[in-house]
Amino acid sequence: MRSWHDYHLNGYSVEGAKRQVKFDVSWPYESTIDIKCASVVFTEVEGYFFEHDLGGNILYSISEVPLETFLSQNAERFEQEKKWGWPLFWRGSIGQTLEHLSRKQAKCFEISSSYGLSGWVLASKVEHRETVA
Repeated sequence: MRSWHDYHLNGYSVEGAKRQVKFDVSWPYESTIDIKCASVVFTEVEGYFFEHDLGGNILYSISEVPLETFLSQNAERFEQEKKWGWPLFWRGSIGQTLEHLSRKQAKCFEISSSYGLSGWVLASKVEHRETVA
C-alpha cells in the first residue's frame, strides 16, 4: 500500500450505512509526483477512530499494522468503552475479537501524521482513486 507520506489530507468522510471511510489527499508541492490528488477509500469498515484533526493535516503514513498487535495495544480501552457500545467489533477479548475480525478479512490501517489527524481504520479493503484537483 502507498504510504501517502507528506500528502495533505484535505478532508474525510464517513458513510456509516455504506461502511466506508474516504480521505481526500493532495500533493501541493512544486515537485513532480505520479499522483497529485486522490481519494483513499476504505470499504467494509468495521471501526475507526480519529483524533487531533486540525483542519489542515499533513500525512506521515497510512500503513497496515498486525491486527493482533493493534488489539493487544487497545484491549483495555475497548473493554472500558464497551459499556457505551463502542467499538461495535469488540467481542470481549483479544482472541474472540481477532477471530471475529479475521473471519471478515479485516485489516488494521494506522493513520499517522506529521501535522494533525491520527488514528486507525479497520476495513477489509482499501484502494485509491486518482482525482482531478
